[in-house]
Amino acid sequence: MKLSTLVIRSMRKNIKHYYLYFFALIFSAGLYFSFVTLQHNGAIVKLTHSSMKAEAAFRVGSILLLIIVFFFVFYANQLFLKRRSKEIGLYQMIGIPKSTISYMLTIENIILWVGATLIGILIGFFFSRFFALIFLKVIDTKREVSLDFSTEALFQTLMVFAGLLIVVLLQTMWVVHRTSLLDLFKATSKAEQKMKKMNPFQLLLGVIGIGLIIYGYYLSTILFEMDKTASINELYKRMGMVLGSVIIGTFLMFRYSIAFIMNMIRMSRKGHLSLNDVLSITPIMHRMKSNALSLSIITIMTALALAILSLSYISYYSVEARTEQFTPYDMSVVNNEGKAFEKALQKENIEFKTNHYELLNAQIDLNPLLKEPVPANQNNSKMDTMVIKESDAKQLIPNIHLNKNEAVMSGYSDIMKKFIPFEVGKKMILHTDHSKQDLTLVDIEKQASIDSILTFGAPAVIIQDELFKQLQKNKAIQKNTLWTSYTGYTITNSKQMEKAISIFKKTTNDGIFKASVKKKGDRETLQLEAKEESYKMQLESLGLMIFITGFLGMAFLLATGSILYFKQMTEAEEERGSFMTLRKIGFSTDEIMKGIHRKQLFSFGLPLLIGICHSYFAVKSGWMFFGTELVVPLLITMGIYILLYSVFAILTSNYYKKIIKEIL
Repeated sequence: MKLSTLVIRSMRKNIKHYYLYFFALIFSAGLYFSFVTLQHNGAIVKLTHSSMKAEAAFRVGSILLLIIVFFFVFYANQLFLKRRSKEIGLYQMIGIPKSTISYMLTIENIILWVGATLIGILIGFFFSRFFALIFLKVIDTKREVSLDFSTEALFQTLMVFAGLLIVVLLQTMWVVHRTSLLDLFKATSKAEQKMKKMNPFQLLLGVIGIGLIIYGYYLSTILFEMDKTASINELYKRMGMVLGSVIIGTFLMFRYSIAFIMNMIRMSRKGHLSLNDVLSITPIMHRMKSNALSLSIITIMTALALAILSLSYISYYSVEARTEQFTPYDMSVVNNEGKAFEKALQKENIEFKTNHYELLNAQIDLNPLLKEPVPANQNNSKMDTMVIKESDAKQLIPNIHLNKNEAVMSGYSDIMKKFIPFEVGKKMILHTDHSKQDLTLVDIEKQASIDSILTFGAPAVIIQDELFKQLQKNKAIQKNTLWTSYTGYTITNSKQMEKAISIFKKTTNDGIFKASVKKKGDRETLQLEAKEESYKMQLESLGLMIFITGFLGMAFLLATGSILYFKQMTEAEEERGSFMTLRKIGFSTDEIMKGIHRKQLFSFGLPLLIGICHSYFAVKSGWMFFGTELVVPLLITMGIYILLYSVFAILTSNYYKKIIKEIL
C-alpha cells in the first residue's frame, strides 16, 4: 500500500473526529482574517477621531487574538493526538518507523490546515463587510465603507497560521518520538484511576483552595479603598495577590475540593449507586486528577473573557449617562464670552436657553469630610475648589435648600465616592485670608452643575448666596479665581443642533478660552466641547474597544467551548463499552442520557459558574472606572455568553446520544 493511500484512508476514517476541529480552524482563520482586514483598512481606522489610537488598538487586539488561537490549536491537537494514540501504536507494531508516522501525520495536518485556512480566509473576506457594518453601528456612524481584498491581511494571516502549523507539527513529532509503544496504548486509559480515600493533607489542600478563592474575593472588594491601598505599589501588590490566590485556589478546588465532595456523595450512597451516579459521579471522580488543570484553565479563561467583555460593555453602555452627568449643557462658555455666539444663533433663528453661573475659586479643606481623615502631618488638605451660589445651582438642581453655614456638593462621581468617600453631616473648612469658617455638608449630588472640565473632575461646592457675595469681596479669592462665570446653552430644537455646533466652533475658536493667571501673569487655556461632540468622541473610542473585545470574547468562547467539547468526545469514545453493557442489560437511551446530562452539567456548568463568580468580583471591584451602570450591562453580557456557551453543551449531549444509539 502506498503511503499516500494510507494517509487518505486514515483521514477518511478520522473525519468524524476532525469535523469540529476543522470547523474551529476555519472559524479561527475567518475571524482572524476579518479582524486584520479591518485593521489594514484605512477608511475604517480614520472613522475615529484618533486614527493612531485605533491603529494601536487593532494591533494589540490582533496579538491577543493570536495568543487565544495558539492556545486553542495547541491544546486541541494534544487531545487529538491522545485520541489517536492506539492508531499510532498500531502503526509502530506493524513496523512503520516513527519518522514515517511523523511524516504521515505531517501530511494530514498540512492538508487539514491548508484547507481550513483557505476556506477561513474566503469566509472571512465575505464577513469582513458584515463586521465593518457592526463597527459602524457600534460607533454610531452612518457612512459607506468600501472593503477590498487586503493583500496585507492575507499575508499576515498566512504567516500566522503557517507559524501555528509549525508549532502543531513540532508538537506531533515530539509526541510520536518521545512516547513508547506501551504508553501509546495506555494513553486513553491514564485518566481512569482507582479512587483512593483522601488523606488529611489532600483534604487540607482542598480547604485551602476554597479559602484562597474567598480571600481573593475579599481582597477585590477592598482593592481601591484608600485606607487599605496607600500607594500604587501596594495596589499592584494586592492585584497580584488577588490574581494569584484565585488561580491557585481554583486549581486546588478542582483537584481536591471537588473530588472530596464527590467522594462524600458516593459514601453517602453506602455502596448503592444509581444509574445516574454511575454515569455522572463515578467518571468525574476517576478523571478529576487529569482534568483539574484543564478545567482550571477553562475557568480562568471564562472569567477573563467575561470580565473584559463586561467592563467594555459597561463603558459603552454608560457613555450617554456619563456625558449627561458631567456635561450638563449642549454648549458652554466662560467669562461672559458668548455674546458673538448668541448673536449668530439669533441671526440663524436657532432657539436656545441660557443658564448663567457666577464662579469662585476658594481654598477649602475637605479632609474632615472623609470617613477616616488623613493625619494633619501627612496631609496638605487645602485645595482650590470651585464654589457656586445656591440660586445659580437651583437652575439645574432645584431641590437644594441651604441654611447658614451649610453646603452641598455636586458632580460627585462614583470614582470619587470609591477613592474619596465623603460623609454627609461632617464639616469642611473654608479658608479666607487669615480666617476659617466651618461649612456643614448636608447633601451630595451626583449631577454636575457646571462642566466637569472646570473642576478637573472634582465636585463643586454650593453655598448660600449671602456667603458667596461675601467671598466675592475677598481680594485673595478674586486673585485666585481664573474663570469668573459659566454660561450653559441648551438648543431647544434638536434638529438645529448640528448647525448650532458649527456656529459655536466658529464664534469661540473651537471652544477655546483664555484667561490671565493673576498670581503669575501667565495665560491659561481652557477648551469646552459641545456635548454632542464629546458624546460622539467617547462613543467612537469606547465603541472601538467594545468591538475589539467582542472579537476577543468570541475567540475565548470558541477556545473554551471547543476544548470542552473535544474532551467530552474523547471521554464518550472511552465509555462506549460501558454504554454497550448498560444497553444489553436493558437500560434505554433516555435513562442513560439522564446520567449523561448530569455529567455535562458538571463539565460545562461548573467551570462556567465559577468563572462567572470570578468575573463578577473582578468587575465589581473596579467597574466605577469604566461607567455609571453595573447591573444591566453585566446581566446582558453574561446572559449572551451563557447562551452561546450552552451550544457546546448541547452539541456534546447530542454526540453522546448518537454513540448510545449506534451501540445496538
